[in-house]
Amino acid sequence: MAVGESVRYPSVCETCGAVAECDGGEGLVDGEVRWDIVRSCAACGMYVIACGRSDVPGDLRERLLSEHGPARLQLCDPSSSAVVLMRVIRAELGLDLIQAKAMAHRVRAGTHTGTLTDMAFLAHRLRQAGVQATTERP
Repeated sequence: MAVGESVRYPSVCETCGAVAECDGGEGLVDGEVRWDIVRSCAACGMYVIACGRSDVPGDLRERLLSEHGPARLQLCDPSSSAVVLMRVIRAELGLDLIQAKAMAHRVRAGTHTGTLTDMAFLAHRLRQAGVQATTERP
């Protein structure tokens, strides 16, 4: 399953200071979050590609949310195991028990949002643990 979104935006060229074009995106590919940013400048020919797994740069995440809006993680069965839900949240996001409990409450209430890729990743991991979950736009 591949899920993802991208955004195009102007940026200042790191080489010559002209306006450069940036294309950035994140996606869920083979169960992993992957991101990339491509910067190119027509004025000086600068071309840079940055990419990674997990840890999506904050400015890219904010641009994606601004352009596409947030997605929501939705449990198919609200009575799903709270223990499994919190275990997945803690394991995948590295949250402590108090943070995981608060997030689990938001997930159960249908108010936990993020980028489409963030929510698709958590839904994927929850399904692997036996909790049916989907993503949707509020």
